[in-house]
Amino acid sequence: MDTQEIREKIKEVIAETTSLDPADISDSASFVEDLDLDSLTMLEIGVNVDYAFDLHFPEEELGGLRTLQDSVDLVEKYMAQKEAAAG
Repeated sequence: MDTQEIREKIKEVIAETTSLDPADISDSASFVEDLDLDSLTMLEIGVNVDYAFDLHFPEEELGGLRTLQDSVDLVEKYMAQKEAAAG
């Protein structure tokens, strides 16, 4: 799965969690400033992203998600670790 596919899937998760239109979620979207999300919703997005990719993020990583790009970076990091452990 490449970066763009990851980004699109995360946008879908955000849209399902928040009822936002995925087209309204820019690549540089800040969850607080641009999408007007509260901390509970941001945590819910983190958990849902984790579930969607089946990566089992540590809880402290979820609290650091502030932007769409943070989410993409986290997924790529844990996908790489998962592939390295499997390979």
